[in-house]
Amino acid sequence: MNTIARWIPKALNEELFLSTLSAEERRVVHERSLQDDIELAPYIGYACLIFLVSFIIVDIERYRANQLDFSVTGLFFWVALLCHVAVAVSIVPAVMLKWDRYAQDRPVAMRLFKLHRSLLIWALLVLSVTAVIIHARFIRMSSLLVLVNLIYVLPWRFRHTINGLALATSSVTIFLQPMMKIALPIVAFGEVLTMFSVCAIGGIAIHRNRVLGYLAQHRESLYLARLREEISVASQLQQSMLPAPWPASSAFSMHGLMRPAEDIGGDFYDHFAIQNGMVCLVVADVCGKGIPAGLFSMSAKSALHATTLQSGDAHRAPEPGALIGEVNNLLNEGNKDMLFVTAVYALYDSHTGLFDFVNAGHVKPILLSRDGHARWLESPKGSALGARPNRRYGAARLELQPGDTVLLISDGVTEALNDQLEEFGLDRVITALDGLKSSNASQCIDRLLAAVDTFSGGIQQSDDITCVAICHRPETTVQPA
Repeated sequence: MNTIARWIPKALNEELFLSTLSAEERRVVHERSLQDDIELAPYIGYACLIFLVSFIIVDIERYRANQLDFSVTGLFFWVALLCHVAVAVSIVPAVMLKWDRYAQDRPVAMRLFKLHRSLLIWALLVLSVTAVIIHARFIRMSSLLVLVNLIYVLPWRFRHTINGLALATSSVTIFLQPMMKIALPIVAFGEVLTMFSVCAIGGIAIHRNRVLGYLAQHRESLYLARLREEISVASQLQQSMLPAPWPASSAFSMHGLMRPAEDIGGDFYDHFAIQNGMVCLVVADVCGKGIPAGLFSMSAKSALHATTLQSGDAHRAPEPGALIGEVNNLLNEGNKDMLFVTAVYALYDSHTGLFDFVNAGHVKPILLSRDGHARWLESPKGSALGARPNRRYGAARLELQPGDTVLLISDGVTEALNDQLEEFGLDRVITALDGLKSSNASQCIDRLLAAVDTFSGGIQQSDDITCVAICHRPETTVQPA
C-alpha cells in the first residue's frame, strides 16, 4: 500500500494527511465519520431493497432453469445466491438504524452498522468477482467501486484492497478468458483502468474533503468553546467592576442594577463618595453591544471616576458641566472607531439634598416625589461623550425633599419590546412609578422592572437595562396612614 501511496499526489494522500493530525483530531474524525455513516446506512438499506428485487428474479429464473446444480458454473450460481442472501440480511441492521431506539444507543448502533457494512461490501465484492468471471460483466464491479469509494467512509487501506482486487480480477478476465468476445482487449482494459482511477481518486478527494469538514467543525467548536469561556470571564469581570455593595446610610437609600442583553453589556453605572457627604452617581450607555461596547464602557467609567476624584478639593465640589466636557475630550482622543457613550452624571449632597446633574444625550432622570408623583427632569441638552471634542455641557440643579427619589435609567427600559414590536415608551415609565409612595430605592427599581417584564411578556431583551435610584433622607419620610 505504501508503494501505491507514493504514486498518489500529496494533496490526495489520505494516509499522509491523517498522520499530520493530533491524536484528538484523528479521534474526532473517526467518530464523526462513523456517525455520518450510521446516519447514511438506512438510506443505503432502502436502495439495496431495489437491487434485492432484481436478485430475487434472477435466482428464481436460475432455479426454474435448473442452473443451481453442482457443476462448476452451478457452484458459482450458488455463491451468487448466498451473496444475494447476505445483501438481504445487511438491509435489516441498516433499516433498524432509522429508529431512535437503536440509533441513539451508541454501542448498539455501531454493532448494527458494522454488521450491515461488512455483509454488504463483502457480498458485493464476491458477487462482482463472480459476475466478472462467469459473464465478463462489469456493471456490478462498477457499482461496488462507487459504493466503496464514494459513499461510506471506509479506511484507506480497505478501499485500496478492494480497488486492487477489482482491477486485478477485471484484467485477468479481459486478457486470459478466451470466451470473451472482445475485439480489442486493450480498449476494454483502458476502460476498466479509467473507471478504477476515477473511483479511487474521486473517493480519496471526497473523503479528504469530509475529513477537512470534520476538522473545520471540530476546530471551530474548540474555538467557540474557548471564546465562550473568555466571554464568560469577561462578563464576570465586567460585573465585578460595577460598584458593590450599595452604601448603607441614614442620609439616603441607594440601589441599582444592570441587566445586559448579551454576555457583555454596553451599559454601566457607578457611585462613589467624594467629600463632605457628597456622592457621585453615573448611569451610561455605550453605542452598540458586545465586546467593543463593553471595553469602551470600562474606559468611560474609568475616565469619569478618575476625572471626578481629580477635580475639586476638600472645600469645593467639582463643577459637573466642565468636568463632563473634560471627560468628553479624553474619550474623543484616539477614538478612531467613533464610539460614543450617553450618560447622566450627578452629584448629590446628602446634607442639603442638592442634586446637580448633567445629561449627555441620555434618557432624562425621573423624580418620584414622596407623595407618589413621578415626572421627568429637564436639563440643558448635551451631546454624547466621545463623539466630538470641545463640547459644552450645562448642569441642572434640584433640591430634594426628604423622601424624594431620583431614578436614573438607560434606554433599554424605554425601548423594551413586546411581541407586537411595541416599545415600552416614556409614558409607561411614568405610569409604572406614579402612585408609588415608598422611600425604598430598591422597591422603585423592582416596580419599574416588573412593569417592563410584564409588558415584554418574556420576549428576550434587545438592549441592556440599567437602573440606579437614590432616595433622600428616607428615615424622615412621613408614611401615609
